[in-house]
Amino acid sequence: MNPSLDLSGIVPSLKLNEKSYVFEPVKSAGGNAINAARILSRLHVPVIASGFLGGCIGLEVQKLLEAEKIKHHFISIQNSTRINVTISNQSDHQQTRLSFPGPLLKKLEIQKLTQLLESQRNISFLIMGSSLPDAMKAKDLIRLMKIAKSKNVSTALDCPGDILAQTIFANPLLIKPNLTEFQEMTNSQVQTIGTVIAKAKRFLAHAPYICISSVESGTLLMTRRGNFFERVPSVNIRSTVGAGDSMVGAMVYRLQKRDFISSPADILRWGLSAAAATLSEQGMRLGTAKEINRLYQITQVQTLSD
Repeated sequence: MNPSLDLSGIVPSLKLNEKSYVFEPVKSAGGNAINAARILSRLHVPVIASGFLGGCIGLEVQKLLEAEKIKHHFISIQNSTRINVTISNQSDHQQTRLSFPGPLLKKLEIQKLTQLLESQRNISFLIMGSSLPDAMKAKDLIRLMKIAKSKNVSTALDCPGDILAQTIFANPLLIKPNLTEFQEMTNSQVQTIGTVIAKAKRFLAHAPYICISSVESGTLLMTRRGNFFERVPSVNIRSTVGAGDSMVGAMVYRLQKRDFISSPADILRWGLSAAAATLSEQGMRLGTAKEINRLYQITQVQTLSD
C-alpha cells in the first residue's frame, strides 16, 4: 500500500554533525509486500506488484521492478512515492534506518485500486503489507479482502499491529506480525512463547496461520493443527532489512499452491530459510533462490507440545 524507493549503503562510521561518505550504494523497490513479491519471483512464482506510485520516484520503483522482471500494475497518484534510507556501519553491521511518510492519497485513487482488484482474473493469492498512506484506512483493506474472498482468493497480511487488530476479523489466511506489532495488536506486553500462544489462540478462529517473529529470539507459527517454533539457521548477519518480508514471501510460496499439501512445520521452514538468506545479504539485497534452497535443506522446526 505504501511502496518506497529504498536506498542503502555502508559507512566506515556514523558520527553526528559530520559528513559520512557512503560506499556500496544500492537502490531497490521497497515495501513489505513488494519485498515479498521479489522473493516469490525468485522462487519462480508469477506475481503482479501493485499499490500506489507517483512522481519521478515512483517511476524509479517501476524501473527497478522491471529490472527484476517483476510485472506490475500500480495506480498512478498525484503525490510522490516515499524514500527510505538504510545505512550500515562497516565494522559491526549496525544499521540506521530512516523511514519517511507516504504520500497523501485522494479518494478516487483508492477507488481505482479497488477497481483494479475487481478486474483481476486467475489470481491465487493476495498479499497486503506495509504501513498505510495518509487517507487510507483499515476499512479500505477490509474492502479489498472481501473482493478477494469473492474470488476465492486467500489473503496474507503483514501490517502494523493497530491495522491487524482491525482487519483480522475479515479472515485472512495468514498474518505475520513481529512481537512488537503483536503486542500493539493485542494491547499487551506478552513476551514468552507460552504467553504469546495464550493471547493469540482466540485469533485462530479468524486467521488459521498466525506467524509471530522475534519471540524468544525465534519465530512462532500457530495453526489449528498445532504450534511450531524455531530460530533462523545460523548465518553471518549483515542486514535485518527485509527479513520478515522474505519470510512472508516464502511462506506464501507454499500456501499459494493449489495442490498444497505442506505441513505447517514445512511452511515455517521455508519462511525461516528465506529470512536467513536475506539476513546474510548486505543492505537492501534480498536472499537468492539458491541460498533459500540451501538453507531449507538444513533448517529444522520444533513441534510444540500442548
